[in-house]
Amino acid sequence: MSVSINEKKVMLGLNISYYRKARSMTQTELAEQLEITSNYLSQVERGSKILSVAKIFRAAEILGVDEKDFWDFSRK
Repeated sequence: MSVSINEKKVMLGLNISYYRKARSMTQTELAEQLEITSNYLSQVERGSKILSVAKIFRAAEILGVDEKDFWDFSRK
């Protein structure tokens, strides 16, 4: 069964949210470091928007994870 692009965006957003919360960061804190609005980050975490590749790399750096961890959709 193939996963749609929209489902992948949702899972990516959930993973970013998971690692952000694991680091006890607020959306506002992460958004400021990414130089985006907290509203945009909220939309990313819900899967309705997506970050640029550069912002994904920066988010991984800020959160102290490997970029590939954002793409691991096996966690339930």
